[in-house]
Amino acid sequence: MPQAVRSSVGLTNDIAAQLSKEAAAQALPVSAPQSLVDSAARKQRTAIFAIHGISPTQRYAFQDQVAAGLQSCLNAIEQAKQPPSTTTWGSVVYWPQVAQGDNSQTLRPSALRIFQSGDDPSDPQRQSFDVYEGYWSPLSKGKTNIASALKWLLSSIFLPASSTASIPCTSQKLWSDLTYVGALIAKGIAALLLAFVVGFFAWASYLALLGSPTGVPTFVSAITSPMAAIKALGVGGIAELAIDVFAAFLLAQIVVMHRTAGERAERTRELAADAMPTGSQFAQETISAENFHRVAIVALWVTFVVLALIAVAIAVWPLRVGLNHVGELLFSGVLITATVGFFQIARAAADFAVENVLGDIQIYTTHDTNSGYYMIRRSIMQSVADALVGVLRAVGDRSAAEPAPYYDAVHVFGHSLGSTVGMDVLIALRQLVEQDAVTREQWSRVRSFVTFGTSLEKTRFFFDVRQPTINAAQDQWENDVYGRFFTDNIKALAQPDNTGGIYWTNLWYFRDIVANEIVSYASDVGVGSSFTWAQNAPARSICDNHLLNNTKPRTAWIHSDYLGDPAFWGFTSRVLLGP
Repeated sequence: MPQAVRSSVGLTNDIAAQLSKEAAAQALPVSAPQSLVDSAARKQRTAIFAIHGISPTQRYAFQDQVAAGLQSCLNAIEQAKQPPSTTTWGSVVYWPQVAQGDNSQTLRPSALRIFQSGDDPSDPQRQSFDVYEGYWSPLSKGKTNIASALKWLLSSIFLPASSTASIPCTSQKLWSDLTYVGALIAKGIAALLLAFVVGFFAWASYLALLGSPTGVPTFVSAITSPMAAIKALGVGGIAELAIDVFAAFLLAQIVVMHRTAGERAERTRELAADAMPTGSQFAQETISAENFHRVAIVALWVTFVVLALIAVAIAVWPLRVGLNHVGELLFSGVLITATVGFFQIARAAADFAVENVLGDIQIYTTHDTNSGYYMIRRSIMQSVADALVGVLRAVGDRSAAEPAPYYDAVHVFGHSLGSTVGMDVLIALRQLVEQDAVTREQWSRVRSFVTFGTSLEKTRFFFDVRQPTINAAQDQWENDVYGRFFTDNIKALAQPDNTGGIYWTNLWYFRDIVANEIVSYASDVGVGSSFTWAQNAPARSICDNHLLNNTKPRTAWIHSDYLGDPAFWGFTSRVLLGP
């Protein structure tokens, strides 16, 4: 499911409260970072390149959620100033320019520009932020299924080829993740079993009601020779059964629509609160859309009732069941409906596991070059890399002989599997620098790597687990590369470029089954343009970890909560605006 971002009004107030709480805890005055206070006197452009995670995501959805959260954060900081600021931050779509003569045929991504009130959004003279999206969702969706994902998961965990691959985390975190995944799988299996059991009783009661010559079947006979009983039903009996099953699916859909209607109404109230200052157009459009949704639900109900009446009519008249057996007929219909309901629950659990937990990780961690999944992985990396290179090549006045780069700093955000994609893309980008496909100046403007809900520790395990034991040497080689370019020291952001390292910070929830604290990424190589090993010293951390608190119930899916969490933006604002 996509990231959940509350209304900008509500999130702004929550972030402001979070800033006040942090300031009170440190006995500090509530104020904006000095970099934001000084921004009115200087022109600074910052790009945020956001890479979404495993959940199915529509194009521009994640970009919009990151931009909405950032806008709320900036407005909260304005509210926290003393005296209160009258400045507000707005948003507008922006298309970057590239230098003339750039022969790349890649379509440049568009940005959502966050700018200050009173500034020209097309050419801001004060600090502004452009949010871009590294979009890759369609490349992997629908390419695997629950059977394939479970086989991959079981073979990875119980049949590893490596003796050194592991996920470095506490036993409490490991059991928390396994319990959640186990409960999810158990829910699907239990629902499927219930569908079979209830379905058998529905089938048996239906045959008994219609007086089938085969009699009431045993469970074994129902499984081994269902066609014999179906042929004995006749045309009317088969039509009756088909209508019952279709009506049951329709009723299940009605239940889903009513549940969705409540979620939609809540989101509508949040959006309406945002739209209040700008007029009533949103309210009018929303009322019109809501009327359409109500008509759709009513139409479904009418169709269901009509089908139910047709089913009763077919049973009473052509099948000669008789009015005195209508109660039994309805009971049979209830059993059929329950069968369909349990089947739908099982299917929903399987879809959730594939789309939100296992599927994309299975595809992306496949390094067998003979597998079609490997080519999907390459396509994902290529599409995200092309988009990021487009951001780095953005220029201001492209008519100049040597157009100046447009952005002073580029920050890469990676959620969930997007953090693994982001890490791979950054390392690939550095390789392009060595090949002169990307200039060193363009690379130097990549200033931070913000991961949240990251799957990096888990994907590293799945990359390694099917490798022979030599993967320990491979990890060491990779850590040397990471140590050369990444740092956990936020003070590196005070430098004019990334020669002091790309600041890497990781934000995570303990009960997020995808996320982990970054532990295995450590290096004894110093940050810089050349390899320098620290002699007789332990490997240094290259990631600044921050554990966020989440108070939702244990069963809640919190993997999508980060962008709506004020604490997340409290940490992120220090990266974008200065500590």
